[in-house]
Amino acid sequence: MATRASLPAYNIAVITLAPALAALLLAAPVAVNISSVPGAGPYYALTFDAHVESSGAAQLLALLRERHVRATIFVTGRFAETYPELLRQAADDGHEIGNHTFTHPHLTTWAANHRHDTRPGITRARLQDELRRTAAAIEAATGRPPSRFWRAPYGEHNATIRAWAAELGLVHVDWTHADHDSLDALDWVEARGARGYMGPEAMARRLLGFEARTGVPLAGSIMLMHLGNGRPDLPLLEALPLVLDETDLRGLHPVGIGELLRRAGVTLPPPPGGAAGPVRR
Repeated sequence: MATRASLPAYNIAVITLAPALAALLLAAPVAVNISSVPGAGPYYALTFDAHVESSGAAQLLALLRERHVRATIFVTGRFAETYPELLRQAADDGHEIGNHTFTHPHLTTWAANHRHDTRPGITRARLQDELRRTAAAIEAATGRPPSRFWRAPYGEHNATIRAWAAELGLVHVDWTHADHDSLDALDWVEARGARGYMGPEAMARRLLGFEARTGVPLAGSIMLMHLGNGRPDLPLLEALPLVLDETDLRGLHPVGIGELLRRAGVTLPPPPGGAAGPVRR
């Protein structure tokens, strides 16, 4: 997998939603980016991205089911078409299904120049086609429309890209960042010895130590993991229980994005009038 934008310094402006401003920000026709939700109480969002890998996905879903945890899962259209049974199981388990584009393209020039300029070839029509096709694939697999949340591949987005998605009624969800750090489990780093590669215990410590390292609370935060993994050891099967056990001890409860917003008193407005987006909530 290509290097994500979360490893180098993350140099784009993100919006955190404080309760007093959340309704106004989400109701306005702006390209909102949700990276944390202060005021949600003792809750944090557990989110998973799913692209092409399915190894360990069924076991992770079983683990979440056993722990009575509901999360938000952002899937590509390719994942939805290739693994409809897995996606149907996730939806039946009560997980919130979000849009992760169809082909998982790089949307900005971050990999080339560490800038989030819109990548050549990424147009309004291209992005909206990716999102519409994915929404259709999700509905075909699960029998229900996806949520109104989407996540850009590789964490690559900007205000223009988010505004194109907002025309379809979609709200972008990031994960929580601090200076040179983030709540990315880095489970996608598959090459042993590569920067960011770690075992399950180190992966759990990275997430659980985020607040102590950065001063950014885990309460109201958004964690990033992946539903499928190309590593033979499937590290999340060990790391996730460690995270859930420790956050339980701290009195923190994992939920999906929609529930995190609800806990903060945030209600998504209706999609823009006349939007052709296939998603609703």
